[in-house]
Amino acid sequence: MAQSYKFLRASTVVFKVLAWVSLVLQVVTGVILLVVGGEPVAIGGIGVPARVVGVLNFVVAGMYFFSLWLMANLIRLWLDIRDRLPGS
Repeated sequence: MAQSYKFLRASTVVFKVLAWVSLVLQVVTGVILLVVGGEPVAIGGIGVPARVVGVLNFVVAGMYFFSLWLMANLIRLWLDIRDRLPGS
């Protein structure tokens, strides 16, 4: 019985779109915080300047983009391996 993996194939596109959206939103937020500044943000009970949080947004943007892009490519790899197995 052949199984359909349309959901997994669509999820690779969804993960890649989410990766780009999260990258753009985090970078825009980081730029705004770097340029405008603002009130210190309480992180762990310590007041961190808003411009430092802006720089941290760039780091987080890279991490989110990498993890979402990696997930999309892993799903695609698993589907490619499954398609190449004998009897599939």
